[in-house]
Amino acid sequence: MGIDITFALFRNSLHIPTAWRLLGIVHGFQPNAIVCHSGHDSNIVGLVRLFTWKHPFRIIRQKTYLTRKTKVFSINHFCDEVIVPGTSMKTHLEQEGCRTRVTVVPPGFDFQKLYVDSRNSLPPNVLSWLASRRGCPVIAQVGMLRPEKGHEFMLNLLFHLKMNGRQFCWLIVGSGTPELREHLQYQIDSMGMHDDVFIADNVFPAAPVYRVASLVVLPSENESFGMVLAEASAFSVPVLASQIGGIPDVIQNNQTGTLLPAGNKHAWMCALNDFFNDPGRFYQMARQAKQDIEERFDINKTALKILTLAKHK
Repeated sequence: MGIDITFALFRNSLHIPTAWRLLGIVHGFQPNAIVCHSGHDSNIVGLVRLFTWKHPFRIIRQKTYLTRKTKVFSINHFCDEVIVPGTSMKTHLEQEGCRTRVTVVPPGFDFQKLYVDSRNSLPPNVLSWLASRRGCPVIAQVGMLRPEKGHEFMLNLLFHLKMNGRQFCWLIVGSGTPELREHLQYQIDSMGMHDDVFIADNVFPAAPVYRVASLVVLPSENESFGMVLAEASAFSVPVLASQIGGIPDVIQNNQTGTLLPAGNKHAWMCALNDFFNDPGRFYQMARQAKQDIEERFDINKTALKILTLAKHK
């Protein structure tokens, strides 16, 4: 799309070498806008703009997650626009006192590249484990090993399903701290689930996972968007996810997937049993999801939205 890219290392809000480097880039490049991804970035760009009055540019703050304490001073005083992935984050920022205009610009996906990446082979250890569980539905969970991602919650659900005679295999894709991984593996082993669950750590790209997944789950307690749901839907894989944060912006409940109360064991157990009993209904929603996701989250549309904001006065 004719967009030039120049790299500059951001360190902190008052790092003089960074400011000097950026000042030179701005004078030479004369941008219409600078998109910032953190408070440090927007602070230093805001300071640099004080010395570039001959070449005015817009500062666009891209906020992709929420911290425990939301700070809006930098956003209100340095930024001309804030872009967020979903409506829940927009509402939260406005309630916390954000006066700068907040616009929802969802992440964009290069679906063609995603489909090409899916042709890559999975790691040998994953393939070997899947081969040993041939014939079982593959439940996949993709994302970092963090407490809010709901791995322990999911493990307990699947343990009860196994006790009720259900057969499945749960493929966990994602890394975390050694302590969290060891703790999760200890729980898996203690419950006698070591044959049913496999922690694959990082698989990059993750697209090949969706080629083998029968169902993708995201039982998060907090989620600003839920990119894995969009990716899974692009491959027509059914999804079960928590109805929190930005997830409802991705999945339309009972139309393109199933959304459930976060942490509600009964609701999740019922949904999982429904999937095992009648997978056809879930695959029908997944086919609708593929069309919906490709239409709404194409990377070219996202880029054009950001370019429009960059030119806005």
